[in-house]
Amino acid sequence: MELHGKVALITGSSSGIGEVIAKKFLSQGASVFGCGLEESSTIKNENYEYKKADLTLFSQAQNVVEECMKRFDQLDIVVNCAGITGVGTIENTNAEEFERQFKVNVFAVYNVCKAAVPELNKSKGAAIINIASELGVKAIPERIAYCPSKAAVVMFTKCLAIECGPHIRVNGILPALTETPMTKARFEQAENPEEFRERMNSRYILKRMCQSEDIAEGALFLASQRSSYITGDMLAICGGGHIYTFPD
Repeated sequence: MELHGKVALITGSSSGIGEVIAKKFLSQGASVFGCGLEESSTIKNENYEYKKADLTLFSQAQNVVEECMKRFDQLDIVVNCAGITGVGTIENTNAEEFERQFKVNVFAVYNVCKAAVPELNKSKGAAIINIASELGVKAIPERIAYCPSKAAVVMFTKCLAIECGPHIRVNGILPALTETPMTKARFEQAENPEEFRERMNSRYILKRMCQSEDIAEGALFLASQRSSYITGDMLAICGGGHIYTFPD
């Protein structure tokens, strides 16, 4: 098992991509401390613990790290998966919404890393993995807050890699639009769900949407020794979406 004896802190682990990453890491021998805004997590495993937290507050991010250390007495891997999306233009996105997306997508990542780095420095082979987005490197309409917030995560990841090397490797992932309970609800609410799904598939060179398992496999690779000479990089798991201008 690739992560035997490792302890991972995974944000957003109560649902979606974060939950699948947590399960993947557990299956590979890691102990996992998860957190998110939900009251509880559905994962039941003796090597898993969950805590509700608002990571936009540094005090709560610091408390999550402290609780992780109390439970497992070490920290080797951090996966910043918690995040939000939003649709809007400059005309209809108010300042509060713009700030909200940056608080959740950027400041929370900073807070967790700030709190975790001192403990990660005690680990051999430590790694940070920040989940950004293909839209962090490509602009599209009606994402006036989301694209810039994820672009900030990309640059933060690269800056942090320089600061934390050589002891801590820092990388990121650029997911495509991923099938999660949230996106599946969007399909169900569409006037023609199958047509909508086909339109989403056509956005990618590989003509399918991303699955949470795709992201989990990438996170496992970046957390493991298989990527021991990779830092400051962004792994594009988006079916080529980061280089492809999809049809209208």
